[in-house]
Amino acid sequence: MAELPIHLEERPNAEFMSPTGKVPFLKLQNVIVPEFIPIVDFVAKKGVRLSSGLTDAQRADMFAHIALIEEVLKNAELYIIWLEDSTYSEVTRRRYGSVYLWPLNQILPTLKRREVSRHLAALGWKEKSLDAVADAVDSCFKSLSSKLAHNECFMGDFPTELDALAFGHLYTILTTELPNMDLANSMRKYPNLTDFCRRIDQKYFTAN
Repeated sequence: MAELPIHLEERPNAEFMSPTGKVPFLKLQNVIVPEFIPIVDFVAKKGVRLSSGLTDAQRADMFAHIALIEEVLKNAELYIIWLEDSTYSEVTRRRYGSVYLWPLNQILPTLKRREVSRHLAALGWKEKSLDAVADAVDSCFKSLSSKLAHNECFMGDFPTELDALAFGHLYTILTTELPNMDLANSMRKYPNLTDFCRRIDQKYFTAN
């Protein structure tokens, strides 16, 4: 979206290369910047800011919706992928362990599940029922759908940092086949969100 000269690499050990253990991360020579908001701040200090045309009030509104995505969608995805038993046993454990040899392919998924469980417990998400998670996600989708309305992008005609983050989560939820498809089914109730994913995918990620 910002037309930065980047080279994308997918690594099976990416989380272990990140200083925080989280992805994505940006590597610029010897500097590694992990996670979305720090990356946004880093490139902004270099003079690249998608939201530069927004007023202070609009920028505050944008970051409020970014915080909503980080709080709800991010944690709900972790919950479904790591704590929901059918998804973990049929998909996550195999995918996460597939790049490692035995016995690491058995040990590391278990350790990661415990790590995510502790993380979600600290945030008050571990004890939520599946229905409660689905309700929280639906509320988030409703808020995002209302914000997007009939616009091309969330803040109007041009993409901002909110569009970048929202697309990453919404497109993943919509297109990833899992035993539990509650999140995707909930999202399909909001056609403007699915249309948004299609537009962004075609404009920025589909080869002409």
